[in-house]
Amino acid sequence: MNKNEPNYERYLIIGLVLTLLVLAGFSYYWFGETARLTHAADEIAAERVRHGRTVYMDQCLSCHGAEGEGGVGPALNDRKVLKNTLDTIFFSVIRSGVPGTDMPAWSVDYGGPLTDEDVRNVVAFIRAWEPDAPIIEPVVFVPDAARGALVFETTCALCHGEGGMGTDEAPALNDAERLGALDNAWYRGTIYNGRPAKGMPTWGTVLSPNQIDDILALIDAWREGAVVTAAFSATDLISSAVFSLGEDDVDSAKLHVTRALEITDGKGFEVLTNAAAQLVADDNAGALVTLTALKEQWPMGDANIGATLYAEKCAVCHGEAGEGGIGNPLQPNEFIQTNSNAALVEFVLEGRTGTAMAGWDGRATNEEIANMIAFLRTWQP
Repeated sequence: MNKNEPNYERYLIIGLVLTLLVLAGFSYYWFGETARLTHAADEIAAERVRHGRTVYMDQCLSCHGAEGEGGVGPALNDRKVLKNTLDTIFFSVIRSGVPGTDMPAWSVDYGGPLTDEDVRNVVAFIRAWEPDAPIIEPVVFVPDAARGALVFETTCALCHGEGGMGTDEAPALNDAERLGALDNAWYRGTIYNGRPAKGMPTWGTVLSPNQIDDILALIDAWREGAVVTAAFSATDLISSAVFSLGEDDVDSAKLHVTRALEITDGKGFEVLTNAAAQLVADDNAGALVTLTALKEQWPMGDANIGATLYAEKCAVCHGEAGEGGIGNPLQPNEFIQTNSNAALVEFVLEGRTGTAMAGWDGRATNEEIANMIAFLRTWQP
């Protein structure tokens, strides 16, 4: 190399070192930025879940449960449901609802209270359950002899007699010899298909499979010699008695009152006893007045028990002191003041479509609802 020529090697080394330093700096920045972006994304996701929880507790809890365990609506905190349901499906169902069910449309585009962002946040909250979601097994139908007795007394007893003891129209079914000779498969087929030539109608198009299973449970109980009381509703029996008297069907009214007396106690029993005495004395007009008044006041609840039930079941939406919140204020409430107990029970059972007030059918008994209504009456003027 000519000593007079410039020495570029030193510059190359310096340039290489500077390049490596710049690359190291970029790498350090890149890794730091990636961690920052990941942290920011986690914060955004966590905030979305927090907001979704607030919306869920305000709008969804009454149907799907505080922990997604289900109630009027299906369970959402279920491993199978979460595994098999895409977020887009949850989003669509919440947004537009499910026609023909208690699930209303929640999007503002369909008249609901939620924006699309609210819905996405709710979906994020629901999805956050997935890592620890339990497996919820479906409810298995268990045939019940008391329900079967109710179906029997209201559909079959006309021909086969009360308690299956038979009439001139049809043979006794509650008969040890007959029950021993014929199995449940025969009874199921006969109930479903009927025996038209012998005057036995086809019940398969009238009764559901579960109702037929309940009747078979009753037949099994009869085979064991059990006496089964039909699961009558006092509310239905009192209404039926009023209807029968309005149609001058006194015998049916007496039957309804007798059945109601078997399953009623307290003040309601006293009023029914009075109505029964009026019917025996042929004071049908008086009995109609008594039963009509009872129908309007029925069911008669216990306010003290109702206070506890209200705190457990209703306060989350209507406030501990009935001041309102998600639900309307109840202290005072004109709707309660202007409706009968029977109408209020029916309203609570059915709910109000398109609102957070879902029906309580299956979540509370008529007696529990009556107790809560008795408590709510104490808040009215």
